[in-house]
Amino acid sequence: MKELGKWQIISFASRSMAMLLGLVQTFVIIRVLSVGEWGVIQLAISIGGALGIYQHLGLASASTREISSAEDDKEVFKIFITSAVIRYAITIPIAIGLFFAARYVAVDIYKNEILVLPIKIYALTLIFQGVQSILNSVISGTKRFKQLFLYQIAIAAASVVIFIPLVLTYRVNGYFYAFFMFNALSSVVLSYIAFKPLRGSMKWPSNADFRRLFKEIFSISMAIYLVKIIYTNWEKFGSNALGLFNSPEVVAIFAFALLYAKKLMSISDAVTDVNLPVLSEKYVKDFADFKKLFTRNFDKIFISVIAAAAFASYWAPEIVSLVVGGDKYDKSYTLIPPVIFAFILYSFINIVKSSVLIPAKMVKHMIISFVLLLAGTAAFFFASYHALGALPGMAWGMAFGATASFIYINIAISKKLKFSFFNIDHLAILGQAFAISMVSFLPLYIKIPFFVVVFGMLIWAFFIPGYLTKSEVISGVNYAKKFVRALKK
Repeated sequence: MKELGKWQIISFASRSMAMLLGLVQTFVIIRVLSVGEWGVIQLAISIGGALGIYQHLGLASASTREISSAEDDKEVFKIFITSAVIRYAITIPIAIGLFFAARYVAVDIYKNEILVLPIKIYALTLIFQGVQSILNSVISGTKRFKQLFLYQIAIAAASVVIFIPLVLTYRVNGYFYAFFMFNALSSVVLSYIAFKPLRGSMKWPSNADFRRLFKEIFSISMAIYLVKIIYTNWEKFGSNALGLFNSPEVVAIFAFALLYAKKLMSISDAVTDVNLPVLSEKYVKDFADFKKLFTRNFDKIFISVIAAAAFASYWAPEIVSLVVGGDKYDKSYTLIPPVIFAFILYSFINIVKSSVLIPAKMVKHMIISFVLLLAGTAAFFFASYHALGALPGMAWGMAFGATASFIYINIAISKKLKFSFFNIDHLAILGQAFAISMVSFLPLYIKIPFFVVVFGMLIWAFFIPGYLTKSEVISGVNYAKKFVRALKK
């Protein structure tokens, strides 16, 4: 538990630093561009992302699972080559098709010629993106977490340096010039990190090796591939659906709320980087310890996500106004609480997927839960569009879909694996956090003292079921003091 927790904390710290740099980059760009220009960028990314997801084939998670149990470095390299060949058999046709269909998609479907060049650049960028997740699998699967986390910080800093000057100079097109350059750089750096320790072990797989590895990797990767497609379309559903019958400004308002809420994923993403290789091995070797380790670890992750989400929701108007400047995106304020709630639940879904569903190969239940995620969102939106309006309908639709998916996962794990990780205590704390998010529009002179009260009650709620203990707080404070002293030296 301590070793797993240590790497999760380090992973979260590195992702937090990367996220901070990403926020600086994003909000500088938002300040520079008009709402309409930002909407065009988000629409182009949504179009490209909805197609680009089809290249993944679930290979990253499946490869990580196989690499974590590989016998030697030669086997690791063979797994990489097998996965890369499969990946590019899909990526190259998609990139070519999107490149040559750019004008048709931009002009004939979305009636916006400005989208042509961004879509073409996105298509070319897919070539570089194709290999990145597999290279990442090599690094995480061999448990070289330190190198991976340092890379995350460094590449985030490089992103700021690349994006801001190009956007300032070329605006919308500059964003996509930077997008291409950033992904090219990422692929080169990841290749160096992944392959440096494998020098002398880079042996091309034989036909027999390829067939064997293909079968092993694909035993679960197609299910992961399908749910990745569903998730991406769930995430892009708001922008894509709203963009069909609303202005780019409306798309931008929703995309901004989504962008703000999605930052919560940095916590669950940091956890999955470590959990997938560690818990996949634990599930096979000691199931009883696996259940204990996951349940205790989930409680710690749960309170971390809840605390971050409650803070982000409560102070959303002030944070957005400060970093964006003025009231350019004030229409997104009412959308942020339900969208954050959706991403709270999706963070838990993401953690359970990598920690339980993939190690246990619960393929059918994983697929059903993600179908509910997208179908529930779409059904709620179309049912409530006229009553609530387009933007609120979409925001609450995402929350509804995430709720349906998470409930199903809990039921499936309880029935098949005979253990439960989410109970009435979790539900009470979740409800408390959501209530906090709904009072974010109080006047500032009331919000400041009220913050002390409501967050004090929330933290106290963490102690009641034992999700947080006094000894853990003391240990954390002592660790922070040691860290500060080390920095001073």
